[in-house]
Amino acid sequence: MRVSVVIPVHNEASTLSKVLVEVRKLEPYEIIIVDNGSTDGTKEIALQHNCRVIYYRYSLGNDVGRAIGAREAKGEIVLFLDGDIVMKSEELYNFIKGIQQGHEIVLNNLTWSVYLKMRPHYTTVGKYMLNRYLNKKEFVVGSLIAIPHAISREVIEELGWWNLADPALFQAMAMSRGVDISDMASVDVIYTNKVRPVHTGTSPGSPYPKATSRIMGDHLRALQYVIETYGNRGGFSEGNKDREFVGKYKPVLLQKKKAKYSAIIPVSEEKTTIRSVIQEVKKAGVDEIIVVVNGAAVKTIKQVKLENVIVVELEEVLGHNVARAIGAMYATADTCLFVDSDFVIPATNLILFLRAIEDGSDVALNDLQCLLDMFHPADPISMGKYFVNLIAKRPDLWNNSLTAVPHAMHKKVIEKIGYDSLVIPPLAQVKAILEGFSITAVELVDVIKTNRVRPEQHEFVNGRISAFDRIFGDQIEAIAYLLQCTDERGGFTDGDRDRDIIQQLRREEENTNE
Repeated sequence: MRVSVVIPVHNEASTLSKVLVEVRKLEPYEIIIVDNGSTDGTKEIALQHNCRVIYYRYSLGNDVGRAIGAREAKGEIVLFLDGDIVMKSEELYNFIKGIQQGHEIVLNNLTWSVYLKMRPHYTTVGKYMLNRYLNKKEFVVGSLIAIPHAISREVIEELGWWNLADPALFQAMAMSRGVDISDMASVDVIYTNKVRPVHTGTSPGSPYPKATSRIMGDHLRALQYVIETYGNRGGFSEGNKDREFVGKYKPVLLQKKKAKYSAIIPVSEEKTTIRSVIQEVKKAGVDEIIVVVNGAAVKTIKQVKLENVIVVELEEVLGHNVARAIGAMYATADTCLFVDSDFVIPATNLILFLRAIEDGSDVALNDLQCLLDMFHPADPISMGKYFVNLIAKRPDLWNNSLTAVPHAMHKKVIEKIGYDSLVIPPLAQVKAILEGFSITAVELVDVIKTNRVRPEQHEFVNGRISAFDRIFGDQIEAIAYLLQCTDERGGFTDGDRDRDIIQQLRREEENTNE
């Protein structure tokens, strides 16, 4: 099988010769250098090494040169490199070997990087979650955004060379279509990557450097494809949520006087803990406690009524967070506290969330960012929560989310984003962020050790955890809303990619084929 090596370059005179010396050891059929307006002699170095040079007087932007190189490649195997990172030929050969063995794409395996004792970088989170949302968790952070990688010529022709200008999109297309992908090869390109101005300065309208902003946009473009292909939840289940119930439900308000604090507590089968939960909420000074009993046994209902609280009785189990939305409809206070009924949170903790709203926050979250320091890699739910905050341009919120209790909200937030949004916590959070409400992480309340394990939700069934699927679906639904409110890149920069040249080349192909 013939090997074509594609290397996009821009002012790589200091490294290109060393890169090409290693590449020549592979005995490739051709080396294609796509020169993006170099002015330092890069082109001349490529010609000295007998490379085929495709020269543009201006910069094409990230990944466009790679796509153009793929268009010109003749080999059955196309190996993609950069001109600023020198890699040993022995390392590069493993990528070629993978295609020779029958794989169609070979990614650079960077799994080791998620075990580093540090919080994951923004782009690492994006790569990790894209694989998770595509049900390809085995690749961890494997991504076509990272070089080197190899792709069979057949796959490039099937998916379109032009889509390589959007590497995350190409990856999503390949994964969704069942392309045979391997990550059998690994080269460290993290510590050897050349630092450029786009890696440091900020990008307009973004809290991230330009390169990071571009990569965030790349992942959102890929997720736009996932949503278009599999629907607003990316094909993930929403569990047993009765979402229509919220829209049809008309509350009969039981209290005319406005309360100072309202607490909403959903209850199903928590008869051993519910009274203790309510008692701590009372100690926190909450004067309106709304317990939404859905699908609970008579004994549980009796336990609730002993506490002299507002009880909303519903015969059917409504599913996750639906009862939360129903309870919020009954709240008369400006400050609304949300807790669960299966574990007790001390009043001293709950008071902090009430005070946060009184002090001016619109949303007060449980501060669980410590989970990013405790586990390496972080758990996938925390990574997903973090990713949603990142694409909403709130990296300061880390992995803190309305998915976790306790949390508190001002009633104006609920009325603005809609009661039905509370059924999908990440969606409610993204809506609140986009509306400009102030959101703060208040205090760590450990809900990991105390959370009740439910076998039907938390155990593996056919290799999957239903609670993960439901939460991933909620996260994708929030992402879909963000994309709907912005554009297919979530409002992030495209990195000055020259889309016009791609369209021009495609038109030339169409005219040639006619």
